[in-house]
Amino acid sequence: MKKIYIGMAWPSDGLNDSEYWKILPKNYELLISRYKVSGSLNPKVLKKEANLKKISEAIKALNLKKLNLIILCDFASSVLNDNYLSKSENYFQSKFKIPCINIVTSTIKFISTRKKNLSIISPYNSKITESFIKLLPKKNLIKSISYLSLKSEDEIDNTDKLTPSKFKDINNDILFIGGGVSINNFSNNYQKKFRYKIYSSPLVLIKDALKRLN
Repeated sequence: MKKIYIGMAWPSDGLNDSEYWKILPKNYELLISRYKVSGSLNPKVLKKEANLKKISEAIKALNLKKLNLIILCDFASSVLNDNYLSKSENYFQSKFKIPCINIVTSTIKFISTRKKNLSIISPYNSKITESFIKLLPKKNLIKSISYLSLKSEDEIDNTDKLTPSKFKDINNDILFIGGGVSINNFSNNYQKKFRYKIYSSPLVLIKDALKRLN
């Protein structure tokens, strides 16, 4: 069976890695290159860190000859604008001659193609979250938005706010936007208790990558 290689540029942490591998077929390899960021979730800092040159250097560290697809995990780029998203994908596709997708555009596509109601849980504050919401062409199925208002990656890593009881009043599927928040335990407990499906931007991104490659 032919090996398929996905190159991932991910800022700093590896909090979601175990979740990716759960849904990748055996003949797929995920090559992750991490680039250093401050860990701050301040909008001004995030704008500075959406740096194509820095991300490009991270991608160069991978074996480019093997890659079938590049995926960008800088959800912070949603604080910029939709022009930046298409610009970044086109930039890397042109530079490395490899198809490229972004976690933000994959999340937008997921929401836009849904037919059922959805509630969004964001690790960010309202300002960052609303920047993402403005990018959505289809908003009518979003029934609620919850802001965890975390200030750093350290808080994401150690958050104790993800308990099923906190979101028990949500009566539809849930999407965790952004990166970094590991939903394994929450997802298992919540789905058993309330029977709604749980999604996250990183998992949506991986599934989008598989569709592109198939």
